[in-house]
Amino acid sequence: MSERKVRGISEGIYQAAARSYWLSPRLVGRIGGLRRARDELSLGHLLDLMEEVQADVAALDRAAPELPSIGVSGEIRVPAERRQEFLADLRTTLEDLFTRYGGAEGDAFNLAVACYPKGEDRD
Repeated sequence: MSERKVRGISEGIYQAAARSYWLSPRLVGRIGGLRRARDELSLGHLLDLMEEVQADVAALDRAAPELPSIGVSGEIRVPAERRQEFLADLRTTLEDLFTRYGGAEGDAFNLAVACYPKGEDRD
C-alpha cells in the first residue's frame, strides 16, 4: 500500500490482488433487471440464498429451549440429457410441499434448497 496527501487528507492507495471478487448484493444492489426464473438458476442467486440462510441462522435465539430444524445433504448424479427433467421434478416436489404446508396457521419455517455442480473433492 502506498499513501499520498490530497487536500490535507492522507489517502491510502491499494491494488487488487485477486483475479475476481464477489460482493454481497446487499452492499452493491442488484445490477440489471434479470427475470426471476433465469436468476433462480444462476450462481449469483445461490450465493445470495446462502448469505440469507447464514444471516437467518445466526439471528436465531440459541438459548431457546427448542429450535426445530433439519439439514440434509447428499450427492445426486444426473446425466446431462435428463437435467431439465430432474429440475422439473425438484420444482414440482417443492411446489407440492409449499401447497400442502403453505397455510396461514402454525409455526413458520424458511425452506432453502441449493442444487449446484459438485466441485473437486476437499480434504
